[in-house]
Amino acid sequence: MVRGVGTVRGWRGALGLVIVVCVVLGGGAGAGAAGGGKSAPPEATREILVQTQPAQAPGYELYLYRVTIPPGATIAPHTHPGTQTASIEQGVLVYTLISGTADVTRAQADGQPGTTPETVTGPATVKLRTGDSVVENPQLVHEAANKGKKPVVILLSSLLTAGAPLSEPATG
Repeated sequence: MVRGVGTVRGWRGALGLVIVVCVVLGGGAGAGAAGGGKSAPPEATREILVQTQPAQAPGYELYLYRVTIPPGATIAPHTHPGTQTASIEQGVLVYTLISGTADVTRAQADGQPGTTPETVTGPATVKLRTGDSVVENPQLVHEAANKGKKPVVILLSSLLTAGAPLSEPATG
């Protein structure tokens, strides 16, 4: 489950957040209980830092948020209904494109942001490391996992039609 901190506007935004909370990681509060006393799997968290309706883009909402994925956590296949950019702030993310394309930019050896994106088309799996970034196009179906021993921290921005959820579970 993804836990969110921040403001959600209107019932559609709240519904979208509830959907994300319930399905992005494919488990719920009872996921661990069915295993006969096993502890619940680690959960990713989402912290909305800023949400606004830009004057230059009427009918859209712009988000800036941070996702932290603890060791062993996975994020189930999903899409974003708009364009999303992400920068890996810490850790190594195992990022799997199931279908669609994303533009991945690798950090330079000195840790500075890279300048030349590489288009990755699914199905494909890449490791995104600290300083790497990705631009996710609408309809890209992807999933992610933290297989390391340290949390993965991602800084993300999303431009979405007003009221759209930040992500939706993949169908099919």
